[in-house]
Amino acid sequence: MQVDMVFSPFPRSKLQCPRVVADFVVREDLQRQLEDATRLPLTVVAAPLGYGKTSLVAHWLADRVGLAAWLSLDAADGEPYAFIHALVAAVRSVLPDACSGTLACFAAQCLPPLAILVAQLGNELGDLAEPLVLVLDDLHCVHDRATYGLLDRLLLRPPPHLHLVLIGRSDPPLSLGALRVRGALHEIGVRDLQFNRQQAAQIIEHAAAGELGNAAVTRLYERSGGWPAGVRLAALLQRHRCSGADPAASLAGGTPMVGQYFVDQILSPQPEAVRTALLRTALLDCFCAALCDALAGEDAGGDPPSGTAFLDHVRSGSVLASPVDAAGEWYRYHPLLREFLQARLLTQVGAAEMQQLHRRAAAWFAAHDRLEDAIRHQLAGAGAAAAGQLLVHHRDTLLQHGQQSRLASCLQLLPADAVETDAELLSLKAWLLYRQGRLVETAAVLDRMQALLEPSAVPSQVAAPVHGSLLALRSMQEYLEGNGDEAASCAGDALACLPAERIDERVLAQTVIAGARQLAGDLSGARQGIDEALAQAPGPIARCQVPLLAARCCIDWMAADLSALHLVVKTDRRVGGAPWGSDDGGLRAYFLGLVQYQRNELALAEQTLLSASTTAVVGYRAELSLLLAAVCQALGQADRANAIIDAVCQHLQQQDDLHALYRAYAFRAELALRQGQLAIASDWANGFDPGPLHFAYHLANVSHLTLAKVWIAEGSNESREQAARLLQLLERELAARHNIRFLVEVLALQSLLQHGAGDDAAAADLLGRAVALAQPGGFVRLFVDLGQDLLPPLRRLKLDRSDSRYLQQILVAFNDDWLACSGRQEPRADLTRRELKILKLLAVRLSNVEISEELCISRATVKRHTQNIYRKLRASSRREAVVRARTLNILLDA
Repeated sequence: MQVDMVFSPFPRSKLQCPRVVADFVVREDLQRQLEDATRLPLTVVAAPLGYGKTSLVAHWLADRVGLAAWLSLDAADGEPYAFIHALVAAVRSVLPDACSGTLACFAAQCLPPLAILVAQLGNELGDLAEPLVLVLDDLHCVHDRATYGLLDRLLLRPPPHLHLVLIGRSDPPLSLGALRVRGALHEIGVRDLQFNRQQAAQIIEHAAAGELGNAAVTRLYERSGGWPAGVRLAALLQRHRCSGADPAASLAGGTPMVGQYFVDQILSPQPEAVRTALLRTALLDCFCAALCDALAGEDAGGDPPSGTAFLDHVRSGSVLASPVDAAGEWYRYHPLLREFLQARLLTQVGAAEMQQLHRRAAAWFAAHDRLEDAIRHQLAGAGAAAAGQLLVHHRDTLLQHGQQSRLASCLQLLPADAVETDAELLSLKAWLLYRQGRLVETAAVLDRMQALLEPSAVPSQVAAPVHGSLLALRSMQEYLEGNGDEAASCAGDALACLPAERIDERVLAQTVIAGARQLAGDLSGARQGIDEALAQAPGPIARCQVPLLAARCCIDWMAADLSALHLVVKTDRRVGGAPWGSDDGGLRAYFLGLVQYQRNELALAEQTLLSASTTAVVGYRAELSLLLAAVCQALGQADRANAIIDAVCQHLQQQDDLHALYRAYAFRAELALRQGQLAIASDWANGFDPGPLHFAYHLANVSHLTLAKVWIAEGSNESREQAARLLQLLERELAARHNIRFLVEVLALQSLLQHGAGDDAAAADLLGRAVALAQPGGFVRLFVDLGQDLLPPLRRLKLDRSDSRYLQQILVAFNDDWLACSGRQEPRADLTRRELKILKLLAVRLSNVEISEELCISRATVKRHTQNIYRKLRASSRREAVVRARTLNILLDA
């Protein structure tokens, strides 16, 4: 280092604490933080430009008692020797005798090595006789890593009487992590420095002399985003605002006063290449390094910074931007700065270049599965038709389950006429409405698609797949209306039109063909059709095999064949020789839990559903939770059941899945009935819109049956007549559709109605039909969940011996349900010590003979105790008893 550089006159202005503006907003909480932090070695105040960092610290020092030195840094102070020289000058400005040894080193002909100089400085700072606050402002002007290294060495063993305050636009490259862990650091950042509304209003109202109302102040505050410089600009603009002008409109990036600030503070200090990158990226709502590279393109002139280098520049605080994600990979400009940069870009490049930038952004977003952003930029860069084709290109992604809200967002971004005049976009809209359960609107969209698919209106290579998609949805429409022959015909025509890559439409057509066979009573044909389709399904599993398996399960469920359903869900399905059981998104767990629940194997059902609820995909997560709530209610855990339903409803509201949400509301009403809360159920029924009746019921619960249950429970003549009419309609339609599962429930509800009306003979006849249909499948909960009022008709049934055993099983379940719901059975308390010992031996799979030998009791005694254990745990087998005991932690007591 040259001697004359060391001894050049030091500007005293750099040692002066800056003046504070007259209308400075006192931040008492921050002042208190700064004062409390003086017991630590270091305070860092870091935020981008315009956040009032310097003013905050200067105001704190102005009212503070004690020694304080100030040093405003610039680029000339970045070199380590120059930095030490400036630091010594600052210390000696308040303590003239301090650091004399370090200063003497600079007077020598040859400067000592930096390590010796730093050690000398550290020793002398450690010898300070009284506490000193040393503020280093504009630390971001220092770029030399060696300079930060010497600061790190000073802070490793900090001088006891020195408190450093570092002010900069970003966190300095010091060992901040270690300082945080040691409790040696206090930090004040953007969130601390932002103005709240009250603080902003204080400045704006003062400038406007009380002429602004609360609404105008709020809009100005929102426009500023709490950025202190933005608030001050808003206040200045109010002084020059024309009478009658909108106050909020004056605070914009294109306003000359705002623009001049950004030119002076942001654009002018930057190199030309960085200025160009700033303008380009203003097109984006947010940006990352790779996106910046894509926007620059291969034909970018000059020497543009790489995306990584540009993002490092943004992180430095030289640009008014904030991180979007926790990792700090995505950033967003302040809205005012973005408006300014966009206006500037518009004046510097032509429309063609702007559109090219938008197209580059659209291509990048589309390649990275951010379709909403891609469509916005494609609209701006290439128009509605190109944006629509971009959406069509990603139809396979958007037709997957769980993508409904995303597809809806993408369609809403397009102009309405662009969707209505494009058959492919209408196809996507129709699929969205179908998945949302809006079947009337789906039919109307299909009609508009049909009108567009004239031979001259759509290219032939497009017409066939779109027509196939239309036919697939038409086939489902016909199926839901009970027109089996028409449904099968439409589905067959759809398969003939659809290419192999249109997986979702082909799967839908295959399931409709199977469903049409089931409608016609050809159960074996329906099963065979699905099994053949599964055997030939190419994948992917979530879009191909899982929907087909769901259709197979629904067919067995509607046929009330729990044994067949159990076999289907337990079979190890394979694709290319590899099992895909873990890829079904919770489907098999749902139907296995359904089988176990209907057989009254409650502990097994609970275990099955709990194990799958965390990994289930969106399509089955809600159904799993609703079924789990039913299991909890059957176990006497009403509070837990209600909590599950509330969580499901909240989740579906957030997902905007109205179709599933209304089904959850209906099940909440059903739970309320089972809990004796008729008022809650009646409130739901009064607000329930039955809509157009479709009778293809294939899930655990049906809203229309819940409505009938509420009407029966209300007990008025009018409500009972409404229930009777609805149940008669359902009986006729379900019988015609061979939907045995729900026909059983309808018959049992009609029996309840007849029993309430005093016609016991009719009640017994209807219930006998229901029991006869349910017995092959072994349904138990179906009857129990209808409540204790069904017991008298059940007890009057006269059945043969085999039927009597099934009826006895139902009656035992009724008794256990009464005990559980009345709170009279607590398994942990009811089990005797001997029963707990036997339960523990059951858990290690000892036989009755081995247990009798272990406990020195007879086999008959073991059998009697085992039966008592089953009854008390509401279990029907050893395995279920052990599972239930483990769930309740009973085995720990054993």
